[in-house]
Amino acid sequence: MDSPAPRQRFDFFAWLRNSFLAGVAVVLPFVITIWVIWMVVTFIDNNVEPLVPNQLAFLKSFPGGGLLLALLALTLVGALASNFIGRWSVGAADRAIANLPLVRTIYGGAKQVFKQVAAPERTSFKQAVLVEFPLPGSYALGFITNEDTSEVAADIGADLVAVYVPQAPIPTSGFLLYLPRSSLKPLALPPEDALKRVISLGIIRDSDNAPPSLPSK
Repeated sequence: MDSPAPRQRFDFFAWLRNSFLAGVAVVLPFVITIWVIWMVVTFIDNNVEPLVPNQLAFLKSFPGGGLLLALLALTLVGALASNFIGRWSVGAADRAIANLPLVRTIYGGAKQVFKQVAAPERTSFKQAVLVEFPLPGSYALGFITNEDTSEVAADIGADLVAVYVPQAPIPTSGFLLYLPRSSLKPLALPPEDALKRVISLGIIRDSDNAPPSLPSK
């Protein structure tokens, strides 16, 4: 008859360390989220409050007053821009900026980006894919951003797809690649979940689901 396994001795310091790390893992995301929100609200307040007229001075008496005023002003501008006079004014401003060599490049790029963000029916990241990058045989997470690349593909006569490959852990920096559609390996992972993998350096994983299988070549 096998002898019973010896009972593992309780290690108080290991328990203390693990409890501390578990507490950090639980609390730190809340602290970082609140800190980022506070920094954004404070930044907007500090830049908007000097422009607040005396009639609306009460907005300066509580945090977020400048943010509230900025949201109301943007909503009003958006409403005015949708009528005839607003569209004419925006068009006139666009034509004036188009005559400024350096400014028109910055303005045009920023306008396209924010028009994409402001369109609720369109998503910037259409699908998560794997691409061979930066070397053959190594794969990186990428996101299809545009499938209509005729302005680029027409020059080389290939069916290309625009793919953004973000750098971890800061996805706002990365590489824009034009790749043949046949070279992409689509993932069943939603773009939002794939982005979490990039930010977490691949640590986050949905343990409830098996990893999606890649389509064969």
